[in-house]
Amino acid sequence: MNSPTNRHLQSLEDVRPLYILPADPLTDEVLIPAFQSAEKVDCMVGFFSSGVLATLAPGLATFLSRSREKLRLMMCPLLRAEDRDAIENAVETPDHLADRLLQELVLTEDLLQQHTLKCLTWLLRAGRIEIRLALMKDALFHPKVWLFEGEGHLLAAHGSSNMTHSGLARNIEQVSISRSWIDPHQSYTADKFRYEFERLWNNKDATCILVPLPEAVRRRLLRTYDSQQPPTEQELRDLYDHADTTPDLEHRLVRERQETHVFSIPSSLRYLDGPFAHQGDAVAAWCEAKHCGILEMATGSGKTIASMIAAYRLYESRKPLLIVVAAPYVPLVQQWCDEIRDFGLAPVNLGSVGGPRLRSRALQKLQRRLRLGLSDAEVAVVSHDTLCTPDFHAAVARFDCKTLLIADEVHNLGRASFVADPPEVFDYRLGLSATPVRQYDDTGTQALLRFFGSVVFKFTLEEAIGKCLVEYDYYVHPVSLSDTEMDAWYELTSKIKQNAWRQDDDESDEFLLKLMRDRRALLEKAEGKIPKLATLLDNEDIHELRHTLIYATDKGPAQLTEVNRILRERNVLYHQLTAAETCNRKDTSRIIRSFQEGEIQVLTAKRVLDEGVDIPQVCRAFILASTTVERQWVQRRGRVLRTCSAVGKTHAVIHDLLALPPDMNQGLDPDARKLVSSELRRAMEFARLARNAGRSDGPLALIDRMVDAAYL
Repeated sequence: MNSPTNRHLQSLEDVRPLYILPADPLTDEVLIPAFQSAEKVDCMVGFFSSGVLATLAPGLATFLSRSREKLRLMMCPLLRAEDRDAIENAVETPDHLADRLLQELVLTEDLLQQHTLKCLTWLLRAGRIEIRLALMKDALFHPKVWLFEGEGHLLAAHGSSNMTHSGLARNIEQVSISRSWIDPHQSYTADKFRYEFERLWNNKDATCILVPLPEAVRRRLLRTYDSQQPPTEQELRDLYDHADTTPDLEHRLVRERQETHVFSIPSSLRYLDGPFAHQGDAVAAWCEAKHCGILEMATGSGKTIASMIAAYRLYESRKPLLIVVAAPYVPLVQQWCDEIRDFGLAPVNLGSVGGPRLRSRALQKLQRRLRLGLSDAEVAVVSHDTLCTPDFHAAVARFDCKTLLIADEVHNLGRASFVADPPEVFDYRLGLSATPVRQYDDTGTQALLRFFGSVVFKFTLEEAIGKCLVEYDYYVHPVSLSDTEMDAWYELTSKIKQNAWRQDDDESDEFLLKLMRDRRALLEKAEGKIPKLATLLDNEDIHELRHTLIYATDKGPAQLTEVNRILRERNVLYHQLTAAETCNRKDTSRIIRSFQEGEIQVLTAKRVLDEGVDIPQVCRAFILASTTVERQWVQRRGRVLRTCSAVGKTHAVIHDLLALPPDMNQGLDPDARKLVSSELRRAMEFARLARNAGRSDGPLALIDRMVDAAYL
């Protein structure tokens, strides 16, 4: 048996997955051995009391004596009176008395058990425990998570038990154990808790303020509580407002941001070799093109990171620098802000500050910081709509420094409002897209190439699969149109032929375009797709169904409503994610986070997830409706093929429902053959890169039948 000084986390083999306290020995079987084994320990809890030091003494003493890491603890500001006094003494004790205290005390297990308050003061003063208070505006910070890390492994203890003696030894509580080395599900849970801890600890949650203990004591943010009378919402709100509006705290945080927000490439990024070496190649190509051009990179291959590395290379020789990032949708704008922070910058989301006047004020602040030398790199993130406004062009023109525009999903900017008045105020330009060529719109494509420059680097979906994207299995499911639907198809086709004269120089007038849209909608909304989806879901283990997307048509709400209905009937936990949900940033973040954590099993959507939104946990997709635009085919596969070790993702599965004529094998007239051909192009493209293409359960058998029906 290993001794406490040389054991490691993986030696905790007999740990139970669930402990019900106080009957089950959580402290003896998990917490104490984990403290003795861990190199690093972090906790986020609602309540803390010094009595827990005695409970955990055998393990805590070992950890603190052999590890160089401090115990990091975040908690709400409510304490017992004696603990508040001990904490305030630790912070306010004069330095000469504190030094004497540190010299006199030798931390032992017995000392922790017998003199907990004195030890708490000592541990805080010696820097062996670091506490940050978590304050929320009108809610209580209330997680209960212990994180033990060692030799690259994580153990998370999470449940209802606070970091108090009562929480561990007296109350009826439940605590689950997740060990990252056991299986992908436990690894995902532990990694998710680690991510959430770091995000909160570093003040990256807009709903929660983390205040370091010395500042909290100085501003008198600690509160005592009576267990018989919990704090009211108003008391919590007052405390939050006091922390959030204190001038000294605000100035200190500003100084910290000025000191720590230094534009740099994260040291963890590996972009010159390995699976993401294409990112380094993309950056080099853009720099060689004099910092203008388009990167054509497959969805999921890391366009965002490549563009920020490129921006840094420009910044090295062109500081001070204003960077403007433009993205088409609200979720993408927020996602960019999150990614940019990893590069040491503090992006301003202009979509969240308000109308034109407030946007102008926010830009003036960035302009002032650059002009006064308070910063040499600033970032504003905007929507495509804002980018196309004259007011925004004028505001950027007032900056007296170099400017860079990064346009995500740049193909969307081929529209008239951008083409007619492009923002020529930018010195350098970088366009990003998996498919920059606008299908059926050569005029828009050429306008983009004139403004941004040529495509300077390509990295296709075929190149990405097996490197930075996972492989996928592709299954096709024929759905026969009803007689009524087939009649409607013929009628629309006839009208399109009669109005073919309306098309001139590859452009169609609105009437002809509407006929084409109506005919496409008929295929996308085919009534047989709902029962086919129901059958496919019935073949799944509903209890194990997770991380799944279902795409419905955007040509009417009825199909999505029906999809939601059959999920509800099967007790599947789902949430739709459409433009209605994504207009609210908090709602979007909440929905996506719940989906990532497996609480929501299925996301139903139309087109909003096609571009840019990064949810790497997605493992399975059911496609009820697709357009004829090839860009969408690339985007949807990229959405499903992102790598994700947190859920043990090895490959993805795509189910595609094809609308076809009835009796396809009995000979078709030319119009019906065109119907088959329109669905065949997508099926062949998806099947081309699928790993199961040639297997007996793969798509080739149906594709061969479709080829015969369309061309023989």
